[in-house]
Order: sequence, then C-alpha cells, then structure tokens
Amino acid sequence: MDKSKKKKYNKYNASVINALIEKHGFSGRYIRQCVSGERTSLSADKIRKDYHSMIAPSEMKVKEFLND
Repeated sequence: MDKSKKKKYNKYNASVINALIEKHGFSGRYIRQCVSGERTSLSADKIRKDYHSMIAPSEMKVKEFLND
C-alpha cells in the first residue's frame, strides 16, 4: 500500500514578492504566509490585496498571449 507523498508547493511571482518585501519591510517568508492566508492580521490583508493587484495584470497578459 503505497501512499503518494507528494506535497503541492505554491509558486509565487518572485519579482512581486521582492517588491512587497521592499515596500512593507517584512521577510520573504512572512510575505508568502500572508499571500497564502496563513496570517490574518491587518497588514497581512493589505499585503494579500497588494499581491493580487500586482499579479492580476500579468495573468491577463499571459491569457491574451495564449489566445493570439
């Protein structure tokens, strides 16, 4: 009875994470925890909103590229 031991790792946009580190002054690990929802403070909510607002335009560009 072999159980699959593969864990799914989330991949975040590194350039956006680095920009958030510069803007907010927190560590990269804390920024990733905020984006994944592990942290629930007011600053974590702001970081999560900033990440999604920065990542949305790039996702739209990728979809446009794939449709052409």
